Amino acid sequence: MIKLIATDLDGTLLDNNGELNEEFNHVFNELYKKGITFMAASGRQYPALETLFESVKDKMMFIAENGTFAVNKGEELLCDPMDRKNVEDIIDFTRAAENKEILLNTKYTAYTECKDEEFLKMLDIYCSSVTVVDDLKDVKEDVLKTAIYDDRPISEHCQDYFDKFGEYMTVCTSGPHWLDIMEKGVTKGKALEHIKERYGLKSEEIMIFGDQMNDLELIECGYYSYAMENAIDALKEKARFIAGKNSENGVLEKIKEVFNI
Repeated sequence: MIKLIATDLDGTLLDNNGELNEEFNHVFNELYKKGITFMAASGRQYPALETLFESVKDKMMFIAENGTFAVNKGEELLCDPMDRKNVEDIIDFTRAAENKEILLNTKYTAYTECKDEEFLKMLDIYCSSVTVVDDLKDVKEDVLKTAIYDDRPISEHCQDYFDKFGEYMTVCTSGPHWLDIMEKGVTKGKALEHIKERYGLKSEEIMIFGDQMNDLELIECGYYSYAMENAIDALKEKARFIAGKNSENGVLEKIKEVFNI
């Protein structure tokens, strides 16, 4: 019996405009009646996730910032910040890189040195709060994740980050233009394993949906693992099943089919 459904958001549960389908609340409430916990597992900020799921946030679980922060019904379960020296190394490397912007994500806000209005407007999709600073090294809060943005396809312009940081940090693409860097071993999958152990969940009781490189470890945590039809090939190879495209409401359609909703 499935007890937990964990889903990525961008490119997975959300449509191509970054919005929830109008059926979401109905499906969520039907799952809740059946005693099934719903989890959003995302690279987004926790406050942004709270806003997106405002009507049901107190009834669900969240994995935010690609596994660095986890919450269940308002209770903090996990917080795994980055080493300060690692953050400063990434800042220095990105300042010297071509066509890159860097975002430092903390629990409740994100920091950038970029003052470009279009870039800041785009961040509204992922962050509920963004603070522009003159020097990112002056940020005193714990940094959960560093996010690197390139307006070109990130998969074609990020190998230098894997070469530089891949041996001692977790480096992964999280979207067409985003690269995320966390402490070594920190992933959505590690966060979900922590939650499985805490609540005594088995793999056979978990359904998972994803589409990107940052979902690779996540889908290994549950037997019912679904890659979206629009997912990267590497994820499709690891998942046991395929769900429809995010643009065609693939996650909710599969949930409705499985649970007769």
